[in-house]
Amino acid sequence: MRTCDTCGEQIPAQALLCPYCDTPQPAAIGGRPAGPAVRTIDVEAGLPTVADALRRLQAQLDRARADGVRVVRVIHGWGSMSGGGGKIRAAARHWLRGEHAEGRVGAVLFGDNFASTCPPARDFLRRHPALRPYERSDRNNSGIAFVEP
Repeated sequence: MRTCDTCGEQIPAQALLCPYCDTPQPAAIGGRPAGPAVRTIDVEAGLPTVADALRRLQAQLDRARADGVRVVRVIHGWGSMSGGGGKIRAAARHWLRGEHAEGRVGAVLFGDNFASTCPPARDFLRRHPALRPYERSDRNNSGIAFVEP
């Protein structure tokens, strides 16, 4: 048995649809249940260099993919107090756009667009209902990105 990410009811481990709320469930990976629906990684923790932050981002996305995580909440930070944004933020966004264009990650949604009134965010929330608790705290947050590993 495992827990439905949406309603919290116990469902069979191999169920593809929750019998209680009819929400699609992640498929088992390699015969084992999928990992957590959301994982948060903070690539700016410890004030790393841009290169170190990008290495951390790539390693953590690889790990999330291997663990069967459905969506990763990346905290890359806003950056400097000058108002122009930071180097890690710019580099992380550029790298994520490139990874998406090359097909190495699924959809990418930047926090600036994370509001239920924004069509890309509505679609993302529909696919990942486990992000609902973050909708209020992360709405229009330029220091965050959501990634389907």
